[in-house]
Amino acid sequence: MTDVEVRQMIEENDRKNDLLFAHYDPMTGEGSLVPREPFFIAPNYVVYIPKYLYYTSVFQEITKAGSLMEYAERHGESFNKMLNWFNLQRITFDFEYWAATCSTIRDKLSGQDIPFILNGPQRKILKILTEELFSNKPVRAILLKARQYGGSTLIDQWEAWIQLFHRPNWNSVIATHEQDASRTIRNMYQLMADKHPREICEVKLRSFQGSPTKKIVPSRGCTISVACIRNPESLRSNDIKLAHLSEVGLWQDNPTIKGDDLAQSIIASVPNAPFTAIVLESTAKGIGNYFYRTWKAAETGKSAFVPIFVAWFEISMYWKPFLNEQEKIDFIHSLSAEELERWSIGATLEGLNWYRMKLSEMPSEFRMKQEFPSTPQEAFATTGRYVHSPADIDFLRNGCRAPKHVGSLIATMQYGKEAIDSSLRFIPNGEDLYLWAMPDKERHIRNRYIVTMDIGGRNDDADWTVISVIDRFGLLFGGVEECIGTWRFHLDQDLAVWRAAQLAKFFNDALLVVEFNSLDTKGSEGDHTYTILDSIVEYYPNIYYRDDPTKVREGLAPHYGFYTGRAQKMAIVSHMQHLLRDKQVIVRDERLLNECAWFEQKERRDQYGAIEGEHDDIYMSYGIGLYVSSKWDMPVEIENYDSNRTRGTTIRTHAHI
Repeated sequence: MTDVEVRQMIEENDRKNDLLFAHYDPMTGEGSLVPREPFFIAPNYVVYIPKYLYYTSVFQEITKAGSLMEYAERHGESFNKMLNWFNLQRITFDFEYWAATCSTIRDKLSGQDIPFILNGPQRKILKILTEELFSNKPVRAILLKARQYGGSTLIDQWEAWIQLFHRPNWNSVIATHEQDASRTIRNMYQLMADKHPREICEVKLRSFQGSPTKKIVPSRGCTISVACIRNPESLRSNDIKLAHLSEVGLWQDNPTIKGDDLAQSIIASVPNAPFTAIVLESTAKGIGNYFYRTWKAAETGKSAFVPIFVAWFEISMYWKPFLNEQEKIDFIHSLSAEELERWSIGATLEGLNWYRMKLSEMPSEFRMKQEFPSTPQEAFATTGRYVHSPADIDFLRNGCRAPKHVGSLIATMQYGKEAIDSSLRFIPNGEDLYLWAMPDKERHIRNRYIVTMDIGGRNDDADWTVISVIDRFGLLFGGVEECIGTWRFHLDQDLAVWRAAQLAKFFNDALLVVEFNSLDTKGSEGDHTYTILDSIVEYYPNIYYRDDPTKVREGLAPHYGFYTGRAQKMAIVSHMQHLLRDKQVIVRDERLLNECAWFEQKERRDQYGAIEGEHDDIYMSYGIGLYVSSKWDMPVEIENYDSNRTRGTTIRTHAHI
């Protein structure tokens, strides 16, 4: 980096720091992000009030008079009386002014009780909440946050302000992930109530009907329910107007209720009306959970929630100064490519200096990114050893859709010849089989469909059995394969393999690929599973075998099933990397991409699998199928197709690897 480039970076850093530490005064409104207009209290004394207040009729009349003082003189009013009226208007309609003059919080660093002066990230969030609130719309927001800047404090105080000054009998719920967090939130509300100026509004909290988790402000008739996911019944209410769901990424299922169901139950209880609010907030805790799905829906405009992200470098406390100018110059020359990327999206040099220091204290780089993210994508990254690029996965999410058909396949029998005879049909009963397309019965294409199976067990705590369907039609025209079917369930292994045969039969006698070592090593439910494929081939011969086709034609007995040894698994992963990176596959099932995102390289570099607590069964089922597809003959359209001549026969195909 040249001296000129270094100097330019230092100058740009000065500009960034000026913004990060910009002057802010909630008493005058200077530095607020909420759009404001100048308002003269006296001819030489100006404050800045929110536009939605400034453009009301009474404030327009005062503005035309020149100032509040001149308006009072013109109408024969006491200036002190008008000043008190103006102060109450600001408290009622300017949250930042109310927070600074009426709300008290406990400072996390000093432990002292201090006025609630909003920091930069809090002002960023408030701008969005305020715009929604005074647009006469219900407020729906989801907040993805870094740590320790007071996002929860802002939300709770903001909802309290609505209850105190805008809507009586406006009940709120604060749902958290653990009891200690519930107590902390309740104590914040209690502190504000105890210290609130009585001349403005006396705020007393009383127990509601003896409940330890529900308080009431008698003068306003509004209740504040505070509880945690471990005690879900205390969160239920049919009269909720304000809901704050805290650390949603940590909500785990318990024996009585799922975290997702509880969140949706609370949300469903809040009416779609002005001055109602639902705010979900959390640090990211992996992908595939309710918070992640809700964030992605908001980010792509597919939900009513407004996404709000606060990066670590927007928080002024995450800042470490340099001892002198030379240390800063040396630091610039030492910046890594990743640090330069963070610089390009907003980080200061002092912020990056802090980041290096903090990273040295963290157990891993991925944990640092999760707790102190620079981007939403970084926040949701699973580990530092993930196999697939988050950007590649996010691109493919554009192709994900809700399944067109949800149900199951049924026939006269669950196994044997009658399981795949003419009685076989799809039933739309909302069960486990998701299909994004039905088999094409109009065009007759050889080598079109592949049905792949990764076998699990019958118990709920066992691996899932996953059967996937891949359509190779696009390859006819230089296109790509499409993942069009997922069947995921727990079932006895022998019956599960017959289900796979049924699905293959349903999809025009597709090539059936079953992972052999799943039968070999996961078959704790009975040794008979080892010979399942040998029994099925009598009725459904189009099954993948792993032998040299030439030797089979010479009389060698075929060994059915795909064996996933260490080398084969590495080849599958490598092929999946290629497909995702080069956008050479169409994915419809978002669950597959979730498993791609948490699929990682283990401590041993030749081992792969899902992060702890998650599954990779959908990934492996599709991964095997796509890998087999890459080794198989291209699909071929059959002209002059004679259904009578081919009825009852199956063309044996094989992808030799």
